Amino acid sequence: MTPRSGISVDNEHVGDGQMVIFAQDGEEVAIANPLDAKSPLDVLLIAGVPLNEPVVRYGPFVMNTEAEIIQAIEDYRNGRMGYIDF
Repeated sequence: MTPRSGISVDNEHVGDGQMVIFAQDGEEVAIANPLDAKSPLDVLLIAGVPLNEPVVRYGPFVMNTEAEIIQAIEDYRNGRMGYIDF
């Protein structure tokens, strides 16, 4: 979450720039900007089914194993990451 002011999530205070990870045991969540807020609330909500897999990250690379990270870096350095035509 990247609020411009402190907010509450499920009745708990969340400060500026904090990330919130929700438990997987509910069906809904309440997000509220305080009534006295001086600015609008900006929220980035990302949802999905948990993968339940290991996560390894290094810089912009996110993989499942350190070996995959090393391979991704090698692929990037050798131009094998694809091309985006703008």
